Amino acid sequence: MRERTVRGETHPLDSVVWRALNGRQAQFSEGDDRARRYMADVAPFAGLRDLSPASFASLVPLVPRGDQVAMFTVEPLPPTEQLEIVLAKPVHQMIATRVAGPMRPREAERLDASAAPEMLELVDASRPGPFAARTHELGDYLGIRVEGRLIAMTGERMKIEGFTEVSAVCTHPDQRGHGYAHDLVSLVTQAVLDRGEEPFLHVFSDNAPAITLYQRLGYTIRRTMHVTILAARS
Repeated sequence: MRERTVRGETHPLDSVVWRALNGRQAQFSEGDDRARRYMADVAPFAGLRDLSPASFASLVPLVPRGDQVAMFTVEPLPPTEQLEIVLAKPVHQMIATRVAGPMRPREAERLDASAAPEMLELVDASRPGPFAARTHELGDYLGIRVEGRLIAMTGERMKIEGFTEVSAVCTHPDQRGHGYAHDLVSLVTQAVLDRGEEPFLHVFSDNAPAITLYQRLGYTIRRTMHVTILAARS
């Protein structure tokens, strides 16, 4: 499926969801040539070809009642008649061309489908952001166990030509302060770099501790984006 960009956007990451769903991750998408979203059990993100009324009209059937989608855009999304804005916040989109190494040697495990229930349990406890039953299918995930229990993980989510997103950075609340997030982000980022791709990530602009961590690892802010969560109006 041919990739198409939103008019006026000059960098591939400006329309990352649209590009992913029309390119490397098309097998996880549903929609048409104006609006596409990840399948609901994969991820809640959607992308539009442009911000025209016709594109929003194509998005509406992809957001059934009781469901929500999130969109990353360069500018804040305008209100629409058929979709309600549940949340709208600025996020930093950060990229890296190098990464600091792990703080100490770690035994990181590659997580496969058999670990999905544990991954969902960890996400529920640590709240890193959207993570659905099949999110782990989008890329490689690494985890750290303590006494057999999964207590930290990081992996790959959105992918477009030349770029892979680092995501699901989480540590169980009772295991924080040991550098697990630093080391897992380091390992996942290095794997992306080793493939000749550029790693990127998204973080809420007011999450100063996370931003500091990513900057320490070598990430820089590419630009501030806007994330908007939309739901069908009742």
